[in-house]
Amino acid sequence: MSRLYSLLINGIFWTFLLISCGPGSDGQIQYGEFGSEFSKEQVESLFWIHCAKCHMDNGASRSPGLLHLGSMTPRSIFASMETGKMQVQGAPLNRQEKIAIAELLTNREYTETKQVINRCDDNDIVLSQLKYFGWGGNHEGTGFVPQDIAGLNAKAVSSLELKWAFAFEGGTVTRTKPTVIDNNIFFGSQYGEVYCLDMFSGCVRWVFNADANVRGGLAVSRDIGDSFQIYFADFGGNTYALDAETGGLVWKASVKNEPGNAVTGSVIYWDSIVYVPLSSMEVVTAQQDSYECCKGSGQVVAIDALSGEEVWRHRVIGETASQRGINSAGAKRFGPSGAPVWCSPTIDKVRGLLYIGTGENNSNPPTLTSDAIQALDLQTGEVRWTFQATPKDAYIDGCSDGTGANCPDPLGPDVDFGMAPLLVTRPDGSEVLVVGQKSGVVHCLDPETGVPVWQKRIGRGGALGGIHWGMATDGKIVYAANSDWLPNGGDTIHPANPGLFALDIMSGEVLWKSTSDPKICRGKTGCYNANSAAPTMIPGVVFAGSLDGHARAYDAENGNVIWDFDTNRRFKTVNGIEGKGGSIDGPGPVIANGMVFFNSGYALFGQMPGNVLLAFALPD
Repeated sequence: MSRLYSLLINGIFWTFLLISCGPGSDGQIQYGEFGSEFSKEQVESLFWIHCAKCHMDNGASRSPGLLHLGSMTPRSIFASMETGKMQVQGAPLNRQEKIAIAELLTNREYTETKQVINRCDDNDIVLSQLKYFGWGGNHEGTGFVPQDIAGLNAKAVSSLELKWAFAFEGGTVTRTKPTVIDNNIFFGSQYGEVYCLDMFSGCVRWVFNADANVRGGLAVSRDIGDSFQIYFADFGGNTYALDAETGGLVWKASVKNEPGNAVTGSVIYWDSIVYVPLSSMEVVTAQQDSYECCKGSGQVVAIDALSGEEVWRHRVIGETASQRGINSAGAKRFGPSGAPVWCSPTIDKVRGLLYIGTGENNSNPPTLTSDAIQALDLQTGEVRWTFQATPKDAYIDGCSDGTGANCPDPLGPDVDFGMAPLLVTRPDGSEVLVVGQKSGVVHCLDPETGVPVWQKRIGRGGALGGIHWGMATDGKIVYAANSDWLPNGGDTIHPANPGLFALDIMSGEVLWKSTSDPKICRGKTGCYNANSAAPTMIPGVVFAGSLDGHARAYDAENGNVIWDFDTNRRFKTVNGIEGKGGSIDGPGPVIANGMVFFNSGYALFGQMPGNVLLAFALPD
């Protein structure tokens, strides 16, 4: 071990980590007081070998830096290495080593989930009417909630107040998207629990434990008897069907057929088929110089909703990866690869099509199916058309300094499609497909051919958006959240332009833009004056969360803020777990039965962590 290496580990680095990053630390902690079998020096060495490359670059990559890791919980860091995004990096470590790293980084003891303490008194439910589901919006997938489902009108929005808060033990990334059936909400969590709650009180009716975290929303059908089934997938590629009334497992099926497969988007249901999007985590694992990068591809798998059996499988890159040389560390290079399907599919019932968005290539040669929108036949998975927005975008994480052995040359901008395409009927009666891209461009496409009708740039774009998670539309105006928050992200030609935008759906003309007060984020680590989370709308009002932690409602005509709630604070919760809000990112809010549900907390890329689902309603 070199003198410099030893100094970093045992001196300046760990002094900074324990004093600055460990919440409540006085700098005097002696590792081992949590009962670990390892010495502090052993755990420091484990961190340096397995984690430091990506988390010691002062924010140059998208991985959380030391300060952000210190603000997270031991459970969230452990889960990332055990079943989440860092499971390949964590694979050489045993369970106790992962826990030890998590405790050292956070200066807190690792604990498992607390028992649910707020069970409903009356736990017998009979479900009759589906109200709301889907990642991008209602079951038509536009982000627009009609008045009869919303139960809330524009004039009353300014009177909304917090009804209750529900916290996830040890959570730091809250991307819950509730599904509403009658007066009950159903949603997944960061650690794999799937809940059914009474939406008015927040009491728990049942809990189901999946094998890994559930990052997307839950789809619904009524195909088995007369009861509702809910469908979802976990990050590990397992797809589930549950009885919605009891939480009982109907079937479970794995759709994973490549090591890097993961599910980050929501499944979608139509006509007895569940469609599951598959992304690829090689964008992360290829940071290891010894990794043979890269072989995987994004996919969509169609599953029979009654049996869980596979019906068809579409691989975005049809060509099997082959060896393309050897990298500087001596590992074999492979390609083509990548084009993950990060987002949820969109159903076109009339044309019999399934629309998907794809991501970046992870190695060369580039393909014509990356950073693209594809239309697939619902019954067979056959490709009807492909529209590629950005060619030759090969990218993996951790390449900002150009030293990684697997970094593509040239390195692409990572401007994939991260949202579910919106199928919309315009005022003139024509149908279009509208989708935002992380490049900062909104595309309006002909759903028959994929040919652009119009395209409009509203931001600089970059690895974390541009338009990242979704948009909403009432058929006349498209509302897009543009983030542009990553300090060193995006191109060098267009300026950063974060905010919420309204675009005319006929022409793409920007009608208005709304931004939050930059003073809100002064002195707050991980706070950014930018809109990244998907918006949701009711007639006359657009609801959208911000990376500054505020949940807001905007006048749909002019962008004026008519309601604002700061979620970046602590909450007393209905389930007795300590709750705190943070940045709002990921899915849009859910609106049904006169209530509005916002997530708060998103530390995945260094934003402000939090662990709450917040329920708003009008005063009693």
